[in-house]
Amino acid sequence: MKTRPTVTARICHPASQGGFTLLEVLITVAVLMVGLLAMTSTSVVVNSLRRSASDRSRAHAAVQAISQDLLSVARVSSEDPALWAGEILETYGPDGSPGNELPITGLEPWAGSNHIATVTIITDETVTDAAIGTDIGMPRDLDGDGLASNSNVTGNASLLPAIVDVRWRHSGGEFELRQVVYLLRF
Repeated sequence: MKTRPTVTARICHPASQGGFTLLEVLITVAVLMVGLLAMTSTSVVVNSLRRSASDRSRAHAAVQAISQDLLSVARVSSEDPALWAGEILETYGPDGSPGNELPITGLEPWAGSNHIATVTIITDETVTDAAIGTDIGMPRDLDGDGLASNSNVTGNASLLPAIVDVRWRHSGGEFELRQVVYLLRF
């Protein structure tokens, strides 16, 4: 006698079907959103750091260019002690050309200022480091007479300290770069 094979009924549960539940989709979307937000904020920070590095590079280049120009002016100025310092001050003094306040392309000045770079030439032997805000060893003998007591050495200076200041701002705040250049009459 032949028997028939038994047929078992299959019950299909919705969970055993292929696909995703709504909860799985929501969790996936939330994880993707957090990842996208993290990438976006990282991109903003990287762009800000790149801009900051670019600004700092421009400022360094400007300080070096101004310093080299100061040294060049000191070399070509008169060898006469009575004229040497005066010729430098005519170039980098308030009324000189280029003057003591300089713009720098690509940098924004500090709030309330219309220039970025300044050049300060010290002609007073009696001024102190505290008064000028930089540690350059002042007071110091600038005219070679053995004393540091002359308040204006323009007519007989053999050494002039020049302070080059670059002050700029960008989204990260306000920044300053300062360099001292010693100009020698020889």
